[in-house]
Parts: sequence; structure tokens; C-alpha cells
Amino acid sequence: MAKFLIPLLMLIFMQGCSSAPPPHKGNKDIMTIQAQAEQAYRRAMLDQAESLYLEVLNSVPNYAPAWFRLGNIYTRTGRQEAAIAAYQRCLELEPNNQKAWYNMSLVRLKQSTQLLQEASGRGDQKSAVHQQIEALLSELTQLQSATRGS
Repeated sequence: MAKFLIPLLMLIFMQGCSSAPPPHKGNKDIMTIQAQAEQAYRRAMLDQAESLYLEVLNSVPNYAPAWFRLGNIYTRTGRQEAAIAAYQRCLELEPNNQKAWYNMSLVRLKQSTQLLQEASGRGDQKSAVHQQIEALLSELTQLQSATRGS
């Protein structure tokens, strides 16, 4: 949790130095909300964590760790497009965040697998393209199984 508070404090301080309007809540309130969001996230209370992270982002919109957590929440709740958008926002703010790159790639792998599963049931089942779809689907399925085990 401490690794999230230092960047949050820096963002709050920088926001106070800019000409932008002040945050909706006081700095202490934002830090409290961030801590509550983190606690809810760790307890897998994802609806509550999502609401709290969104509240933090309402006051500190460039807080990359909250975008990262939202990406994780959206991934875990099956909202893949929202997860991609949250990870992309995180990466705009922190381009070297390897966890965000990795997590976004896992979501894209899952999307690709779902697309290939849909394609597998369509068209000529004996065509060369169908065989390619099946082979790629098999490889992606194995890859996803390997990433779950690590």
C-alpha cells in the first residue's frame, strides 16, 4: 500500500501547484479513500474497490496505480474492453509499467482465443483456413494454461 501512497501524494502536490481547479476532496480524504480502495481490492470486494478507485480518479485523474487496479478489476469481472482502456490509460501515464503491458496482453490473448472459438464453429470445417484456426486456437489455449500456472 505504501508504494501507492507516495505517487499519490506527489500527484496531489503537483496538482496543487498547477492552475487546475483544486481536487473535489482534501488530500487527507483522497489518501483515506485510496487506502480503503486498496483494502477492498485485497479482500476481493471488487465493486466497492472499483467505486473507491473511481472516486480517487475523480480528484486525481492522472494517478496511474488506480488505473492499473481498475484494469485488474475489469479483467477479473469479465469487462475486457474496459480493462484494455484502463491499462492503456495507465500506460499513457507510466509507459514502462511492465505489469500493465503484461496484463493487457493477457486480456488480448483471451479476446483472441474467444474470437477463434467463434470462428471455429463457422464455415467449412474441412478447409485449410479452418485447420489454421484450430491450430492457432490450440496454441493459444496452451499458452493461456501456461500463464495461469506461473
